[in-house]
Amino acid sequence: MAQFGKYRLHSPIGPAPVNFVDLKRYALPNGIYRAEVTLTDLNNPTDSRTYSSEVRVEYPEQELSQSDIQLLASFRRAQPEERSPLIKNGFFFECLPFNFYGRSADKLIFYNEIYNADQAIGDDYLVTYKVERASTAGKQETVLIGHKRRSPKPIDILLLQLDISKLPSGNYNLLVEVRNRENALLSRRAVFFQRSNPYLHRNREAIAQGADLSGEFVERLSEQELRYSLKALYPVLDHQDGELLNTLIKEKDPKAMRLYLFSFWATQNPNDPEKAYQTYMQVARKVDEQFRNGFGYGFETDRGYIFMKYGAPDDVVTVEDDPVAPPYEIWVYNQFPYTNQRNVKFLFYNPSLATNGFILLHSNARGEVNNPRWEIELYG
Repeated sequence: MAQFGKYRLHSPIGPAPVNFVDLKRYALPNGIYRAEVTLTDLNNPTDSRTYSSEVRVEYPEQELSQSDIQLLASFRRAQPEERSPLIKNGFFFECLPFNFYGRSADKLIFYNEIYNADQAIGDDYLVTYKVERASTAGKQETVLIGHKRRSPKPIDILLLQLDISKLPSGNYNLLVEVRNRENALLSRRAVFFQRSNPYLHRNREAIAQGADLSGEFVERLSEQELRYSLKALYPVLDHQDGELLNTLIKEKDPKAMRLYLFSFWATQNPNDPEKAYQTYMQVARKVDEQFRNGFGYGFETDRGYIFMKYGAPDDVVTVEDDPVAPPYEIWVYNQFPYTNQRNVKFLFYNPSLATNGFILLHSNARGEVNNPRWEIELYG
């Protein structure tokens, strides 16, 4: 027996079972081992499970080699006084369970160590990391790739992230390769993982038809919150979708409203629809508060509509004391990528003098209200 340990492990206390992780590290000489772990419930000793697997340790002392690739759910710098088996080389590593990336995952984080590059290579070298689609036919299809030039060290640590927000559902291999200046392959490690990205590249209709809203953020919204959230979408919808939204709000079908709201934000951010929704609604609530008048929400006013559609202007000129004109505002956008224009302006005026009663009178933005008689109407 090379190593042995026996200890009590206290699971988190809570009303329901939760997943948790424990880690033990053992230094072993090169060889082939069988690791065996037995778990016993001390409250019920008859409830016991044993797991075993073969472990091969092959790390030559002077030849180039790599550790296995460790997939991580997250990482952070450890605090100086912090003690945990999950801390290594100054970082706290949260392991990724089951090598599986669900819908909400947008980054692949991995850790890998390269040994003896100073002796085996002695010069700068290249690390290539790539994601290949796993294929039973033997055909390799690289879908993501990156490179890092490294300096030779006894132990070189790789802690890198890949953007997988656009990676479709499927089975993949992550490979980390070490190559010399001549691009000759010197060492390679690979790890298999699975990706679920069900809403990627799907339109709203397809998402709505197949969406299971159990546990999704829209299930927690009241009918009033649903209507509010849907009305906040008008500025970013085309005419056809606006008409559909009118119908949904008029018919007051909570399920239909939830499906539409979820499918809209799932197309905006397939990995985290709720995050996209919350980010947008945070702005919508501020706009509502700033521009609300007595006749609707602030984002339904002309100024609120333009703000939600195009974002905050670069400059606002407010005139309230012109003796021959009602109060008016000029919003200036220095760059206007929506129509590829510069120095775009929106003129709002308040002929009724009501609180927040500003109306869009004129703009030089293509596709918006363009009123050649704006001066006559403003000063008339």
